[in-house]
Amino acid sequence: MKTLFLDAPYNGTIELAAETLAYLKKKKYKTVGLYASVQFVNNLEKVKEQLQKNNITAITSHADRTHVQGQLLGCDNYHNSLNLSKDENKKIDCYLYIGDGKFHPLALVYSQKDSDAVKEIVCNDPIQKKMSLMGMADIKGILKKYKGSLVRFLSADTIGIIITIKPGQEQFRPALALENQFPDKKFYYFIDNVVSFDQLENFNFIEVWVNTACPRVGFDDQEKFVKGVINLNDALHAGEILGKDSMMNNLQ
Repeated sequence: MKTLFLDAPYNGTIELAAETLAYLKKKKYKTVGLYASVQFVNNLEKVKEQLQKNNITAITSHADRTHVQGQLLGCDNYHNSLNLSKDENKKIDCYLYIGDGKFHPLALVYSQKDSDAVKEIVCNDPIQKKMSLMGMADIKGILKKYKGSLVRFLSADTIGIIITIKPGQEQFRPALALENQFPDKKFYYFIDNVVSFDQLENFNFIEVWVNTACPRVGFDDQEKFVKGVINLNDALHAGEILGKDSMMNNLQ
């Protein structure tokens, strides 16, 4: 079946709320990392104009799997997904997200889980004309559970790997690298279109799960995995991640 995906841009005025602009000035943020969800990303001229008038520089990038500069996906929760250079990242004082809801801006929090200097996320809802803030405190509980799943993965003998057949998310071949990296572990592959969390409990011989679908499943859905779950990218670097002081500091 042929599928056609169309963007649905917001037709209203997109601008910074008064409290958002006042907060940026109060914090003396000079450079922001500007991102928006697909509904708002093509109409940010007013936002950029407001920032320029207040001597605030906007830095953005073309994130992985997006087709528009400045667009943010919820799965862009690894820092290298944003495709920011080291110099650009160093200049950014905070992230400024334009959009509604929490799912997308939380990706900017997750992307800093291994960072020594976590940047604040300032969220501007152009519909409600309100500001909200996000930071590491919003995901600390999830990261603690995730750390436990990483430890469990390294000590486990039997691993279940979740494979989705959804276009753009299927990663069967990359997952095979785990067998080469961990030859002493036994891997079982579970392939489906949709991850059915309640069905996973039927396979009680699995000690921990590895998610290869949307990486947010590995974080946001920790509670739904009795045996614990980690993402493929982190499974391939589990020992290195657990040894990083930055991640340990963010988990305290």
